[in-house]
Order: sequence, then structure tokens, then C-alpha cells
Amino acid sequence: MQIYIISIEKDDSERLQKFLKQFFFKNLDQSYKKIGIKGADLSAKQYFEQAVKGREIALTPGELGCTLSHLQAIELFLKTEDEYAFIIEDDAILPNNLTLELLKKEIKKFDLSSKTLFSLGGIQMKESRKVRGHFRAELFLQKKVLEVVPDYYHRVNYTMAYIVDREMARTLLAYHHLTLRRADDWSYLFDFDNQVHLLMTHIVDHPVIEKGEINEYLSVIEAERTDRLSLKKSQYGSSIKRSFIKLYTHTYFN
Repeated sequence: MQIYIISIEKDDSERLQKFLKQFFFKNLDQSYKKIGIKGADLSAKQYFEQAVKGREIALTPGELGCTLSHLQAIELFLKTEDEYAFIIEDDAILPNNLTLELLKKEIKKFDLSSKTLFSLGGIQMKESRKVRGHFRAELFLQKKVLEVVPDYYHRVNYTMAYIVDREMARTLLAYHHLTLRRADDWSYLFDFDNQVHLLMTHIVDHPVIEKGEINEYLSVIEAERTDRLSLKKSQYGSSIKRSFIKLYTHTYFN
């Protein structure tokens, strides 16, 4: 399994060093790749072409940099022969007993379907708590797993920590090639490919985002979770259909 850390921090920064002191990295017996593209450092032409052109609402520099960082991680993963990639942002809080070997063992036991994006954290955050779906019969690291129904893909947010297989990686690259979206905008993903699976569980935590936060990976992206009016809209998730779906689906915490 390849490991990619999304971070715009310098290698010797206090924030990154604190992140890397977590148990998971102390016991890591393989290398990882750190990727961090700052949207503000891109040329005006590149920013216009990828974040402004043809849009009613532009991506912010922070959103663009974050998305490009995640896509670069996925591209690098596909150049390897590994079956899975674990992509994690530098503000993720990992369990004190989590190791790479344990994660790989649990994935093998869980038997993930092809074209799966498995979010290990985010379901507990405000924007995603209303996500609905069906619980898988098996647990993952003693935690229940929700398979999201397409009508609630638009409610799924956060890329703090997730696992993708090779087929999903290829699908995500094609999905963003169609029109570059925020890294965590999967609202149209099932329309794009109805063979995908989006799973969510609560294993990885995230610091509480306070009002006035100055880090662009937290404040800007968190504050601007608005619909992009120029992007293709999903056929799923109408208010009437969502009301009906509530009769036979669950939220993670109910």
C-alpha cells in the first residue's frame, strides 16, 4: 500500500513534525510521499484555466491547490504496482494503535469491491453527518461501515484520510478531467460511473475548525462548501427522492 501525505508545510515545520510523531508513522516500515501544491503559487494562466474559465463560481486558490495535490498523489500511485493507496492530510488524527500492517490486514479481510473510495474519517464532521446509506454486514477495525447511496453523494465531504484501489484512482482522474472539482466534491461521481462504491467509517479524527482559522487548508476550504453552479448536476439527490430514501436508509450515528 502506498502512503501519500497532503501537506503544504515545510519538512521541518512544527505542524508537520507533530503530525509525523503519531504512532502510525513511528512504526512505519516503508517510505511515504509528501505532496503539497499551493494554489497561490500557480501562474495566473494556470489558475485561470483550471479554476476560473467556464465557471460561474471559481475555485479558490486553496481549493485548487488541494485538489491538484490529491490528483498528483493518485497519479503517482498508478505508477506503482500496489493495489491500494492511503491518502491522508496533515491535520488528520490517527488512532494510537493503528499501524500500516493492521490496516492492510483489515482491508484484505474486508474484501473491498473494485472502484471503491473508502473514507476513514469525515462522517463525524458537521457537513457529512446527514449522509445516508446502508451498513455493511462486516466491521472495519471494529467500526461500522456505511455504504453511501447515490442520492447522498453530495453530502460526503472531507479528504482527511481515505483509501482507493487502482480502478477508483483511474476513475477519479477521469472524473476531474471532465471538469476539475474540489477534491472532496463527489456529488456527480455516480452519474459519471455507476460502478463506483463510496464507503465511510469513523476511524480518523480531525481537529475542530475554529472561526478565524488562518490555515488555507482548513479555513478557506471549510468555509466555501457551496454548490458550483456551472458544474454538471447529479440526477440523484432531489428533495422528494431523499425524503423517500430516509424510510429505508440510515445515517452513521442513528
